[in-house]
Amino acid sequence: MGRGRSQEHPNRIGWLDGVPRDEKRLLEFSGVEILQRDRQRLVLRIPAAPSRPALIAKIHRERDLAARLRRKLGWGRARLEWHNLMHAEAGGASVPRPVALVTHRDHDIVFLEYLLDTELFPQHLERYEGAPRRAMLRRLGDWVAEVMRAGVDARDLHTGNILVRGYSADLASLWLIDLHDAWVGHGVPDHRRTAIVRQVAAALGAARAGEDVRHFLEGWCEGARNRGLDASWAVGPARQDDGIGWAQIEPRRLQETLEAAEKSEIERRRRHISRALRRGEHHNSIPVRDVMEVRRGAGPRNAPSSHGPRAAWFGDRILQTVWHQRPQAALFIPGGVGKADHVVECAPRGESLASCLAAEPQRKPSVRGAAIIDAVLSTMARYHHEGIQLVGADPHHWFIEEQRDGIVALPDRACIRYPGRLTAGMRLADLLQLAAIFDGTVTPWHRLRVLRSHPEFGRLALHRPALRSLAWHLGDLFATSSSRRREVVKVRPVTDIDAEVSALHRLNQAHVPELGGLDATGFDALLRGASFLRVVDGEDADSPSAMLVGMLPDDDYDSPNFRWFCRGFENFAYVDRIATAAQARRRGVGSALYAVMEAWARRRGLSSMVCEVNLQPRNQDSIDFHHAYGFREVGQYIGRGKPVMMMQKQLQD
Repeated sequence: MGRGRSQEHPNRIGWLDGVPRDEKRLLEFSGVEILQRDRQRLVLRIPAAPSRPALIAKIHRERDLAARLRRKLGWGRARLEWHNLMHAEAGGASVPRPVALVTHRDHDIVFLEYLLDTELFPQHLERYEGAPRRAMLRRLGDWVAEVMRAGVDARDLHTGNILVRGYSADLASLWLIDLHDAWVGHGVPDHRRTAIVRQVAAALGAARAGEDVRHFLEGWCEGARNRGLDASWAVGPARQDDGIGWAQIEPRRLQETLEAAEKSEIERRRRHISRALRRGEHHNSIPVRDVMEVRRGAGPRNAPSSHGPRAAWFGDRILQTVWHQRPQAALFIPGGVGKADHVVECAPRGESLASCLAAEPQRKPSVRGAAIIDAVLSTMARYHHEGIQLVGADPHHWFIEEQRDGIVALPDRACIRYPGRLTAGMRLADLLQLAAIFDGTVTPWHRLRVLRSHPEFGRLALHRPALRSLAWHLGDLFATSSSRRREVVKVRPVTDIDAEVSALHRLNQAHVPELGGLDATGFDALLRGASFLRVVDGEDADSPSAMLVGMLPDDDYDSPNFRWFCRGFENFAYVDRIATAAQARRRGVGSALYAVMEAWARRRGLSSMVCEVNLQPRNQDSIDFHHAYGFREVGQYIGRGKPVMMMQKQLQD
């Protein structure tokens, strides 16, 4: 690694005294916290010291050819951000204070001030309702005008790049971050001002955001007029509410902004959503200790299943993009040619809509039944408002949960699609699915005839009271529907070893000599010492279908095969044993257990999974299974008198 060259802010020399200036030593520095990690950038938080505040270190690695060329010419992302921060601060823009730029042979580091007690604007905005929310949005508009007046042409300005501190709009402080794409110091031309305003409007939700965009534009109109930027947006006199100035928007400007922002936001969402399928990425933030479901479906060469793993992964990314929801999927494993895809996700809570309605009277709806239908229709309306379609979301793919605040209805994520704009036909198609029956007794034409007989059909039956009435009119179809079920394997942790050890011991002993035989005491000690223990239930509560036992390198386990891996490998998850009952084989149970363990191992930052397979007698089925799952031979060993093949699957990309 080459010696770093530094540029420091003249007023902040000494702030980096004692702080390492290269990536390797920074990661080992006491108190450093990783805030963000991806292929191109690593963001670290450096704790405060008596001579300086807390700092951020942005480590930029230029991976692709174009980025490396730009860096060689002196316009790498780190240098651009440093240049823009320096000029923006000098122009009076509210940005984090730059401290230093350090360049190395293979990476560059920008050090800047860490802004304490701040949060991203979208999260902060959720604190407010009514008049305070209106004031905060107008404050945002005025602040955007302030940034432009300072000469910052922020090409990537959206609400996710704005930090805010404060508990009222008139006292709130806002900062602009991530300036590597900005142009600073040359002024902001008319067309760029319009583009930036539309970009912020799109981030707020465009036309879907209701009054949010309008209030933002009211603040922008008055801010731009006051600062001499552009008076063509404002109509009428200046006004003031809650200490924030605003003005009415010129109607043509409002309409053009909403239309352009809506189109831009739809395209942005589509790009962000499709990225999930182009990359076989995984999430490290999902807990894998609860009940997990593993979907297994045909690979890309076959026709995609409408409820398969790719659809579930795709739907999960849609909700993350549209509503910034926490990921539901822990791992997506693309199968490739001739192999099955897998997705590991949290099992849905509650029971299906079909089960709920089957227990309800169909002709005379109960209070609970009406609340269930109302929850389903409210959720469907919310999804439609955001441009989301629910393909195949029949009653077996809706899940109902009763919470303290009422009944919550959520669709299976594999049903979620994002066309961006929904036609009346798409909305009606989603409605028809609630009455769908797949045993052939009711055809789509017959369902349409039933709908046409409904008095609200002339208005497409899209109002909630009409939909509720329609649902009860077709309610007798729900109980007899034989729709496709979710093809998943449920994998759960063992929470009470005392209650389950006997059944699991019987399953283990049924697989000797493929697995090592153990007496009851030894098997009980094995389970209690394992770091990973998951089971798949069978039809009989006392007869589990499968189990998987795993260890970590620091576990107290005296197996010679395990010790062989400990001597030559680090940071691994060891598969000690997997057992699948005869009636559960060839159903994807084994691969489901491995998928959950891989998600668990990735979340812990482990570098590989390892195991051994018997060579005498040769367990060819197990060898083939592990090869198909990505394991490769890394050695052979004779432990306890029999040869085994040692296998490993790399997890770090």
